Amino acid sequence: MSEHQISLPQEVYSGLLAAANANGISPAEWIASQLPIASVGMTAKPVSDLIGAINSKQKPHQDYETNFLGEAIAAKLAKQGIKKP
Repeated sequence: MSEHQISLPQEVYSGLLAAANANGISPAEWIASQLPIASVGMTAKPVSDLIGAINSKQKPHQDYETNFLGEAIAAKLAKQGIKKP
């Protein structure tokens, strides 16, 4: 497999690096994750592999990371009287 280089403005590269680090992957892996599956030579899992992956009888796990966009949406909804459970 050959490798290629691209030039990015510093602010774009900083955002790319931050997004990749937040997901624990390299910048190249993050870029690949944003492309349609077929264009990077990956195949989707068949639905049969997903059956039973979620136990609907258990209470959902509510552990999530907050981010700027989520907090902004939550603040806007709170002003409308809608709060998180």
